[in-house]
Amino acid sequence: MNQNVCFFNSNKAWGGGEKWNHHFSLLLRDKGYRVFVVTNHNSELKKRLENEPGITLHSESIGNLSFLNPAIMLRLKSFFQQNDIKTVITALPSDVKSGGFAAKCAGVSKVIYRRGIAVSVKNSFLNRQIFSKVVDRLIVNSLETKRTVLINNKNLIDESKIRLIHNGFDVAEFDSQPSERIYTRLGDEVIIGNAARLTAQKGQKFLIEAAVILKKKGLNFRILIAGKGEMEKELKDYSAKRGVSDVVDFIGFIEDMKSFYASQDIFCLPSLWEGFGYALVEAMTLEKPVVGFEISSNPEVVKNGKTGILVPSKDSSQLASALEKLILDAGLRNKMGKAGRERVLNKFNTPLVLGKLIDLIEE
Repeated sequence: MNQNVCFFNSNKAWGGGEKWNHHFSLLLRDKGYRVFVVTNHNSELKKRLENEPGITLHSESIGNLSFLNPAIMLRLKSFFQQNDIKTVITALPSDVKSGGFAAKCAGVSKVIYRRGIAVSVKNSFLNRQIFSKVVDRLIVNSLETKRTVLINNKNLIDESKIRLIHNGFDVAEFDSQPSERIYTRLGDEVIIGNAARLTAQKGQKFLIEAAVILKKKGLNFRILIAGKGEMEKELKDYSAKRGVSDVVDFIGFIEDMKSFYASQDIFCLPSLWEGFGYALVEAMTLEKPVVGFEISSNPEVVKNGKTGILVPSKDSSQLASALEKLILDAGLRNKMGKAGRERVLNKFNTPLVLGKLIDLIEE
């Protein structure tokens, strides 16, 4: 216990991986570990950690070929040795190469690669060397991520080195946030929420098509779509063309997500693929039943028929049927919502995930 742990994340932007590194570096610090974080220059992760006590930062200009730069590798090796780093947790493929190779040269006991996205790994000579000789443990955030990592080479890494550790969601922190409804329902209309980037991946087009079916059936509902993205105009135009602009509202970027979830009865995320559906977990924590496609890690997050309903991908008709079932049955919405929160507490709550990470570090 209390060994020196280094998180290594060179991504300049802020996303799910950076959120994970930020959150768990602070949690390990609070558990008594000496925590170090290697970032890129001017990265958002660096900005958010630089005033945190108990976190030692080091930044480099890390890219995909940085492992071939002797000066960078020497500085990283010295940083690991001088701070007696025992475990390095890498985030990106470029981090595994630069941080992983430098850590091995520095005599670091354990190099962990956390894979947070369900994208395949090329079966190249370099990758085979990295996964066999550099990576001591591979963290996958879902079984789907594990499947895609191994899809091109099932022997890429020894099965005994792989650990399934879900992203984790801090229920206590989320519960402590204040919230208030940001939308007032009209009469007894049922509110369906969607929050995601307005991109093809997130599938809002299928939700609009489902709205067409639901409207034709005369159901009393309203869909609130939160988010911004390159398809905003296209989706708004499509909604108008299909005649559902009166029941589909595009409400833009929402910062207070808890209040957004609190304003709806059903959460629908018809993504075509997901690494780990944070938005689904957030909605389930607030006891909202969820509807989506049976893709990627969704079946690991959502217990189909218990905490929500999953339907075949790209099937707007079945998406509409699932929503109709919940629109017409308030009792089912309530039952699924309560089961959803229970599932989050039992599978994804941060203390459980932190315990798994600590067990891995201490192996």
